[in-house]
Amino acid sequence: MKSILYILLFVSTIVSSQQTQITNLRDVFTLQNDLDPYTANADIKGTPFIHSEFENIIIQGKKMKGRYNANQDYIELDKDGKTVFFLPAIEYRYEVKFTDLNVSYRAFEYEKFKYTFYKISAQKGKTYLLTKEFVKLKPEVKAKSNFDVAKPAKFERKKDVHFMKFSDQDLVIELPTRKSRFLAVFGEESSAIKSYIKKEKLNIKKEKDLIKIFNFYASL
Repeated sequence: MKSILYILLFVSTIVSSQQTQITNLRDVFTLQNDLDPYTANADIKGTPFIHSEFENIIIQGKKMKGRYNANQDYIELDKDGKTVFFLPAIEYRYEVKFTDLNVSYRAFEYEKFKYTFYKISAQKGKTYLLTKEFVKLKPEVKAKSNFDVAKPAKFERKKDVHFMKFSDQDLVIELPTRKSRFLAVFGEESSAIKSYIKKEKLNIKKEKDLIKIFNFYASL
């Protein structure tokens, strides 16, 4: 009976360890974790990561390797052979800088007390232009007959969505793709931004043009 209890306790410990999600940077250096089942499943085509390989990153001055899982919304870290999940959370909103790529991610509040990672596309003080990157899991499609071809599950990169984080607001604001609604986000500065977009012939659906608009707004 004791041996059965020990086995059950051992299995329970493994399952608990696999489900652990890390938000404390201190724990990043001490806790080893298994990859989530989607990442480890070789039958799923594609990748849930924006960059499939580990890249050089810095968090709070600490150098390590990492990659962003845009399907599960966490930064997977590799430090001295240990793998852990660093999740967006209010207590630990550290900027994660991918040094070789010159790209940074940070957790921002999209609903009250709910956080997710965004790529920082541009910044002026406490005002940010943010990009939310998505990878969706498309389920497996089984063949219904001998004439059908089964389609394996696969990760698909979806369109980015852009947001503004104003210095006087806690929540991010999604930038609409309709021009009238887009301009309304900027309140009193909407007329100036409208003229700037027209003069420069900018497309509010393109990130590079949004960065120009953001920089112009920040200069007003």
